[in-house]
Amino acid sequence: MENVDICIRGNGIVGSTLALLLSRLNLRVALIGNFQAAKLPDIRAYAINAKSKSILESIHAWPTEPSCTEVQQIRVSSDEGELIEFAHELMGSNAAAPLSWIVEVDALEAELAKALKLSSVQCVPYSASLESSSESSSKRSPSRANSSLSHLSTVPAPLTVICEGSSTRVLGKENLNTYINTHTKRTPYHQFALATHVTFKNPDQKHWGIAHQWFNSFNNAPAASVPPESQKEFEILALLPIGGSSGNTFAVVWSTSEKRNHELALLSDAELTQALAQSSKNVFPDLVAVSARQSWPLALSSAAAWCGRSSAKESWVLCGDSAHSVHPLSGMGLNLGLGDAYALYELLHTREKEHLTWRPLSELRLLRSYERQRKLAILPYVQFIDKIQLLFASGYPIAKLIRNQGFKAFNALGGLKEWTIKKAMQANF
Repeated sequence: MENVDICIRGNGIVGSTLALLLSRLNLRVALIGNFQAAKLPDIRAYAINAKSKSILESIHAWPTEPSCTEVQQIRVSSDEGELIEFAHELMGSNAAAPLSWIVEVDALEAELAKALKLSSVQCVPYSASLESSSESSSKRSPSRANSSLSHLSTVPAPLTVICEGSSTRVLGKENLNTYINTHTKRTPYHQFALATHVTFKNPDQKHWGIAHQWFNSFNNAPAASVPPESQKEFEILALLPIGGSSGNTFAVVWSTSEKRNHELALLSDAELTQALAQSSKNVFPDLVAVSARQSWPLALSSAAAWCGRSSAKESWVLCGDSAHSVHPLSGMGLNLGLGDAYALYELLHTREKEHLTWRPLSELRLLRSYERQRKLAILPYVQFIDKIQLLFASGYPIAKLIRNQGFKAFNALGGLKEWTIKKAMQANF
């Protein structure tokens, strides 16, 4: 552990991908995380674009069917019934390529775990890394054992990359900001996402690789003291095809208020079928739940600084959800995180290729170039996703007019739709 060049905290998809990318370089990489088998399956699914697919293929971690499903068409409906369709015809010379891929989380993590076993990456459980950190700190300086670093689940390295998202493990501290000296602005959407799997009652019915999304708004029970715009219930229902190109199962991502999320979690399978039929405007009246349900809160977050010093010879840098998070309505969250990982890898690859290894990995000038690049790259996507969510969440009549007229205008502009698809497919960089 004393000879590690880069310590990566967090063995999720972004952290594991970064570790495998960096293992190609002349660097000693340690990956800290929870490597125990999960007690319960993770039923979530991610939308992966072409750039992210190429990254995962390059590290031999791309799942195959039925865990990976090509999306051939996307249908998005507004609360007024306006429909936008994204299909191959809009892709021009790339018409044969899928719009995206829906990948099941458990399958992707299993592929990453297999690739890590065959790599030179040192995989370190959290508990072991704590012992290593405390012992090493005590040897280097009697006072260092009582510093903030001794409370940190890490191993000594010139560069520590934090890829833990909202699950950062710091002992004796309320949050990671004590150590990394940055401020993370978190704006709750006052929504929770619910994930589950549903299938057709008729086993012969297929999804044909079509993804569906509904933006719905409806009135809550009226209250005289509550303004009309506050009586609106806003939700986003997404049905993502899984199980392969000829599958009959959808992964559900249902963003609702906390109250409605709690209600949905308690519904029986028959009641959930009825709720899905209502929210999908009876396009799918017979979907049956076939898995457990998971929920999590949604928020927009961004760190003010993505890198900094932790000591004279050690620095830190943020990657993925530790640096930023967005609403899942566009399916861009993981793609942006993988873009962070690849950008950091490319920066260190250039350092090695151009014989600049004399520059220490802890050099802030090097790390700030990554920060500037990624902040600039993700800004348009983050802003667009946030404004769409706020527009549809608003109950004011002018917002309703703008969003539905916007649906009509967007649907009529084939060139804009083509441009949007291509940008989404290449949105990592």
